[in-house]
Amino acid sequence: MKILNLHGFMGEADNKNYKALCSLFPENDIISPRLNYMANAPEEILKHLSDLIDSDNFIFVGQSLGGWYADQLSRKFKRSCILTNPCYYPHELELIETSGIPSEFLEQYRKMSDIDKNERAYTLCSDKDTILPDNYSSCAMLSERVIRVQGSHSTIECLKEHISELLTEIQNDTLLLFCGRGSAFADEHNSAFFVDDNDLVLIDCPATSYQKVKKMNLEKYNNIYILITHTHGDHSGGVGTMLQYVWFASYMKKKVTIIAPSAEVKEDLLLLLMRVEGCEQEWFNIITAEELNKAWFVAAIPTTHVIPLEGRCFGYHLNIHGNNVVYTGDTSTLEPFKSLLKNGSFLYTEAAYYKSSVHLCLKDMLQELIELSASGVHVYLMHVDVEEKIKEMIADTTLKLARLYEE
Repeated sequence: MKILNLHGFMGEADNKNYKALCSLFPENDIISPRLNYMANAPEEILKHLSDLIDSDNFIFVGQSLGGWYADQLSRKFKRSCILTNPCYYPHELELIETSGIPSEFLEQYRKMSDIDKNERAYTLCSDKDTILPDNYSSCAMLSERVIRVQGSHSTIECLKEHISELLTEIQNDTLLLFCGRGSAFADEHNSAFFVDDNDLVLIDCPATSYQKVKKMNLEKYNNIYILITHTHGDHSGGVGTMLQYVWFASYMKKKVTIIAPSAEVKEDLLLLLMRVEGCEQEWFNIITAEELNKAWFVAAIPTTHVIPLEGRCFGYHLNIHGNNVVYTGDTSTLEPFKSLLKNGSFLYTEAAYYKSSVHLCLKDMLQELIELSASGVHVYLMHVDVEEKIKEMIADTTLKLARLYEE
């Protein structure tokens, strides 16, 4: 992991954020340039900073005006950022307005300042910030995670500890990345992936996920696996196209391995892939969960969903980078998964706004999920039907929506 650290308007490259980061990372992994905000336009500075990004594994850290730039880069590169007392509206800050900065720079700041929330922004907001005294409301509106901390605008108490905690939270939030987190009638259907020891592991593969996965550099992975929860089209509708794409794009050198949760589902998938999709057996491998021998795999967990697929719907118990992970798939009950959850576990559970007999309704399970979170379980919601309503319901809780991947 590399860090791009950006100082404030009158700050220095070796600011307090930099010193805190140096105690957490090797100095060679931290880029902290000296920026001349007075002499260079925002667009020029952003271009310069963008040119420093040489990999996907970057986190942006910014203080005050540097926080504005870190947020901009986070949105552009779709990577996480840590902001300390960010100045979200530089054109409105008297300190900057009266500094003699060119008016055209202020106009650029005005036009470029965002008004939408950044789901990848993690923010520390001081309780005694006299430079930005009313900053918390802006932070809460524009950052996914805001923590009130003790300190002034440029000095946050226990800064190293706070940044370390946020880095852990970022790592937790990106343990599983989702190509989509919507239910059957959403624009992007529910599907997740992780990478372990050069294995790319997908959980389900609807057509909307295939469109994202095919843009990845699939050549760098030794193996590609697809864990199937059940055969509904919004979960398995892109599997046939995916395995064909990998086979032919690799010039017949690489196969997708499909993991069926049971022998019955394996037969259903073979019927779908070979009789309906017209795939050739040589294009892919298919095994059952019992036959899979991987450190990241623990077990397929039978659950209850729709009557026509009774006995053919599953969730998964996984071990991702040493973390206990429970993924419910589509389910009408949490019961099969409860015994697997303990302090430090990760639960990815579906959560519907509208009540039905085949999906978990958040209204019914909200308190239980809050209690699970309080017990130390990291709870992430997926397969949501009305995202804005779900966001409102969890706004004042520790529950989170599953993190989206964007290429």
